[in-house]
Amino acid sequence: MNTTIKTTSLVMTLSCILATQVHAASCKLESIPVTPLKPGQYETFHAKAKSVELRFHSDANNPEVDAFPEPPLQVLHSANQSQCGINSGIWVRKDVYLSQDEQVLVTHEFSGSNDFLMFYKTGDCSKLHELNVSASRWKITGNTISVQSMEGTMKNRRSRHYVLDASCIPANRQ
Repeated sequence: MNTTIKTTSLVMTLSCILATQVHAASCKLESIPVTPLKPGQYETFHAKAKSVELRFHSDANNPEVDAFPEPPLQVLHSANQSQCGINSGIWVRKDVYLSQDEQVLVTHEFSGSNDFLMFYKTGDCSKLHELNVSASRWKITGNTISVQSMEGTMKNRRSRHYVLDASCIPANRQ
């Protein structure tokens, strides 16, 4: 009987570990395009997913605008008609990402010489995490963020790789 309990415990433990690893790897970020809300009008831009819409404001009145310094970034939810706002940084138009479940928003924000990838909960716009990518080249591929420092010589530049955990936050650095 004792052997049966140990075997059952081992099987349950291994199942939990495997389920956690599969779930952890399931978070993927996808880039979403930001376009004018209305054709020919360039004061409001949006990015639309299935149930979440993001709205950015621009005083530039330019269809090719590459950053949005006018807060807030509005997050609207079509399912329950709720919305919230984010009032930080300057948002880079080409660097807006949503998790596949649309629960996490990642934006590239900058001010002065600082660049950050900012992680927000779409439900209430609360900040979940920030990743400093200043003086770096970075790339998001599925569940991994690769960051290469641009400081120093080519030989001395550091590369870091962050894997996203189940909640779409950089869990570890490799």
